[in-house]
Amino acid sequence: MSLHINRFIDRVRSAEHRSQRDFVMTMQEARDLQADLAKLLLALHMAAQATQTDSTTTVEIDGGAF
Repeated sequence: MSLHINRFIDRVRSAEHRSQRDFVMTMQEARDLQADLAKLLLALHMAAQATQTDSTTTVEIDGGAF
């Protein structure tokens, strides 16, 4: 995962352990997190498209000596 996503997860976990009710982040942190999430979603979309290529399976049945 990316640096900003890991930082976000760590900060939320830390806030939970301290039983904080509010979580505040700067606009720069929010922009960095948004950019990393967008990159991650784009990579996931591209990977999904790469696996959805048209693949044709050809099956040939031979009667043998029948």
